[in-house]
Amino acid sequence: MVNRPAIPKKIEKRIFQEAKSKCPFCGEDDVNTLVIHHIHAYSKGGNNEEDNLILVCSSCHSKISNGSISQAKVLATKEDLKRGIKSKNKEQINSGNVISLNQSTNTGVIANTINVNIRGSKSNRNVVLPGTIGSNRDYRNYVKYLIDRYHKFKKEEEKERMNYAIFYGVIKKKFGAKWDHIPESRFEDLVAYIQKRIDQTILGKVNKSRGGKMYSSYEEYIEKHAGTYQDDVKENKRQKHD
Repeated sequence: MVNRPAIPKKIEKRIFQEAKSKCPFCGEDDVNTLVIHHIHAYSKGGNNEEDNLILVCSSCHSKISNGSISQAKVLATKEDLKRGIKSKNKEQINSGNVISLNQSTNTGVIANTINVNIRGSKSNRNVVLPGTIGSNRDYRNYVKYLIDRYHKFKKEEEKERMNYAIFYGVIKKKFGAKWDHIPESRFEDLVAYIQKRIDQTILGKVNKSRGGKMYSSYEEYIEKHAGTYQDDVKENKRQKHD
């Protein structure tokens, strides 16, 4: 596997701005599923320059990898984005999205059944429900960190065929809700589940046999990232004034 340098933060920011933080192929704007795709693979001479990068969701990224979305379509869409033109190939996301959290599968602070209708309103699509993991910054960041760790370990097995959306779906099926809509009361259960899945990957088993460390504990993660939130707040304020 080719070790490629990380995409510079300034370029990463411009790629998100270019696509208005949503997938140009399907319109998905959940930042948790958005990734930056190398149009020309780094292993085949590609680079981290803006012209070679495009923002896509994990699902469309898999479609690009398996050829369902052609290279020609990717290149044309990138040109549209560079010109500020809305992609003509954009597919519509199901307009009937409804998040339903049922008490039978989600207990704790969420009582009865909460139905959040997000149809037709972009501003409500990433609604944060009180009492959920998504409403607790530290819980949310740590769970997302573990999910990213799982994907990193799993990619060693899947290579270019990696489908990032699958694991999100597995979590949703097991816990009855999207990962950040799971009640805070089940945080430890979710953490234990994801950590176990990391341990069960091929790379995880190898690391464990060698006494290697697969992930930071919650306490270690919080200590390591202390002050990050304040930095994010300052950065957001700075961007608003730019």
